Parts: sequence; C-alpha cells; structure tokens
Amino acid sequence: MEQETLVYPLADNTVLQGKYTILNVLNAGGFGITYLALDNPNSRYVVIKECMPDAYAYRDMETGFVHPRDEQTAVNFAQSISNSRQEASVLAQLSHPGVVQVFDMFDANGTCYYVMENIQGQTLFDLMAAMHATGQSMEPARATDLLFRLLDILHYLHSMGVYHCDIKPGNIFIQPDGTPKLIDFGAVRTKTLQHQGLVQITPGYTPPEFYPGRRSEIGPWCDMYELGATFYELLTGQVPQAADQRSVVDRNPKVTSYAILRQTYPMNFLSGIDKALSPDERNRFHSAKAWHDYINAMGAAGTLKAGGVARKTLPKAQKKSSAGTAFLIILLIVGAVLWVCWKQGLIQF
Repeated sequence: MEQETLVYPLADNTVLQGKYTILNVLNAGGFGITYLALDNPNSRYVVIKECMPDAYAYRDMETGFVHPRDEQTAVNFAQSISNSRQEASVLAQLSHPGVVQVFDMFDANGTCYYVMENIQGQTLFDLMAAMHATGQSMEPARATDLLFRLLDILHYLHSMGVYHCDIKPGNIFIQPDGTPKLIDFGAVRTKTLQHQGLVQITPGYTPPEFYPGRRSEIGPWCDMYELGATFYELLTGQVPQAADQRSVVDRNPKVTSYAILRQTYPMNFLSGIDKALSPDERNRFHSAKAWHDYINAMGAAGTLKAGGVARKTLPKAQKKSSAGTAFLIILLIVGAVLWVCWKQGLIQF
C-alpha cells in the first residue's frame, strides 16, 4: 500500500488525447500537477494541468488511472474535479493579454485536464526574492506601471463577473518584456458562483472575509486586498500580518509609516496600498478603476507622472510667486553687499 500513499506524475512521453505528448513535470502541488507538453498537431509547447489532489486520490502506476483513496475521500475528489472544470471553463471564456489562455479541456485517466499557453518569464515571487536578497528595490516608475497593468487585468476580470481570489506574488507571472500575466485560477469565483469550490487561504494575502465564519459577499474588494498585500511585500520585503489576526488586533505597519519608502515612492502610491489593505472591506477600493482613479486624483493635486516617472510639481501661480520671492531676496543681498562696501570706502557713488 506504500504506492497508494504517494503522488506519481504521468510518465514522460505519455500521450493524451492522441495529440499531447508529456515532456516533463513543471510543478506538483497539493491539488494538481502541471506538465510541459508538445501539442503535436499545432507544433507548439503547451502547459497541461492535471487535477490530482494528493489528499484524496492516487495514481495506479500500471494504468495511469487516478482513483479516490477511499469512499470518504471520493466525495472530495469529485469536488476537486468539479472545481478544476470550473476553473478551465471560466478561463476559456476570457480573452485578455494579462490572463493565461486556455486552448483545450478534457477528461482522461479518471480525472480532468486542461491545456494552456506556455508562457516565458518568472513569477513575481522569484523576482522579489532576487531583489530582496541583494537589498534592491523596484524603481518607482516600474512599480507604478506594474500596479496599473495589474489593475487593468482585474478591471477586465471584474467586468466579466470573475474574481481571482488568490492573488499573490506566486500567481503573477512577469514576462521577459516586463508585462504581467495572472495565472492559477484554482480559487476563482464568479458573481453567480460565490461560495462554490476551493477556498484558498494564504496567510498575509487572503482577506478577512475568506476565513471561516466570515462568509460575506465576494467582490472586487477581495482582489484589491490581495493585490495590496502583494505590493506591501514588494515594497517592504515582509508579508502582511494575517487578516484574521488583523481583524482582532491590527499590528500591521502601514507602508506610509516607512520613512525610506516615503522618500522613494509617491505618497499616493503608498497610501493606495494602505487603503487596499484595510481589514474592513467597506474602507477598501471597491473596483480596480477606483484605485486607478485614486492615484490619478491625488496626482492632480501635487504628484504628476511624466514619462512614467513620478515627480512633484507646483501650480503655475505658486511657481510665479516663488520666482518673484527669489528675485527680491537676490536684490536684498546685492544691496547689502553694496552698502557694506560703500561704508568701508571701497566704492563711491
């Protein structure tokens, strides 16, 4: 029975649906296995995700078939398959450059699979780890651009009635050109499917309303919290305090409380992160557009972006006033110097 307690991936060179050749395992998590595969008819590399919840199922190594571990876990296994199908179905209806594209979905070996585009780059988690290990930080212009791009992706998702519900650095893929793409929609919710499927709890990122006993309505504000937590870690190098603890006693320092961050990043950028991270969903942004507009509105009041770089500016009237004041000061200094020279007989009028 030792074999039945372990999770085994499909063997390399396994062919699925007569056209997908498994090349190697990319990742094996608690709920599934992802493979790099060759889509033979289209001569392209793809990623295939297999529903394989190790707590509920095991693979027969002779046949490759996936079985529930016992009668008790059979229900959970069936629910996992249903969740995976829902994830694939939702993704298949989306079309945005910032969302991983699904090409195909099918059942085989007693479980389900779906086929996605193979994207290049690295996760934001890996990028952050490399930066923080060397004491580096993301430039303000790049960080702001990344935030705006992610807000654009979320604006699209929310307009389609879709909520990611598991945004974190590991689920944000940064492509070679720097553009982000959201991956892993395993916890996805829709307006019509609020509380069905997997509830993914990632301490520090998951908002309070996802915790047991807090089954409130799911909406854009949930993704706003998780995106705020992601940028909190990006800037501070620290994962925020778990939301269920913050709901009792909030000991999480605000990003605006860090002097070094205030010296580096625009205040509207920092305060927006703090607002998104509010434990009380009523105080968060209720849409991606609201967060975007918040930054722009504060920018009009004093922080403007030029060429992607945040800079301070003054209203024209204030600029003229400042210039006039400076001119008067110069006249006073020149006058004082001339008076001293005249008193000492160095010059005559």
